[in-house]
Amino acid sequence: MTVREHLVKFLDWHFTMKKQFKTHHIQDLSERGSKKFGRRLGSPETYTRQFRDLRQAGLYEVDKLKSPGSNEKSWHIRSKND
Repeated sequence: MTVREHLVKFLDWHFTMKKQFKTHHIQDLSERGSKKFGRRLGSPETYTRQFRDLRQAGLYEVDKLKSPGSNEKSWHIRSKND
């Protein structure tokens, strides 16, 4: 499994369940991959970079939500474009 495939599974689940998530949830996938697959698929920064690439490529339309009192961004997937 690649970082991109792991991230797509995460994003698809959040899209299906209509749940919001924060940037640190994406970065935590790095640690989860270590536990699930026995090795890190990539660094937290790699997951963040892949998330940005998926958005810029138009595969996911994502809204950045206001997070009052927090420096961290919250996200909601508006649509998925296969």
